[in-house]
Amino acid sequence: MIILGIDPGTAQTGYGIIKCTKNKICLVDYGAIKTTNGDTSSKRLQIIHLGILSLIKKHKPKVLSIESLFFNTNALSAAAVGQAIGVVKLAGEIKKLEVLDYPPLKIKMKLTGKGRADKKEIQEEVRKLLKLEKVPKPTHASDALAAAICHWKENGK
Repeated sequence: MIILGIDPGTAQTGYGIIKCTKNKICLVDYGAIKTTNGDTSSKRLQIIHLGILSLIKKHKPKVLSIESLFFNTNALSAAAVGQAIGVVKLAGEIKKLEVLDYPPLKIKMKLTGKGRADKKEIQEEVRKLLKLEKVPKPTHASDALAAAICHWKENGK
């Protein structure tokens, strides 16, 4: 099965794609869909949506695993990320994928066994599980791979 993991954002939406069986995972692709400050909010959403559709067409995943919104103190930022999540989910629904949200706490628990794991611990676990020499960059891509791995551990392993 192929899983597309997403770390949503409006400046960068990280993506990570893994291929997995019950006992094994391997890296397919990772990166980020980038927008610029000069883009309008609607243009940014269009870029993200089209980027996700392109990834789905190229890699043909069965599942879209999204890191859900963590609301801290910046309501404007949270609203923008929520919109990015919406266009990502729309792409998944259009392409008939199973679309699932995983909260950051659950992703951390599934990867490290600790709900309060820091970003470096998550990145290192992603590197080890995928047998990579270096931690995937940008960090949004590493987080997206963590979301994909979380789904695999939750449902397949």
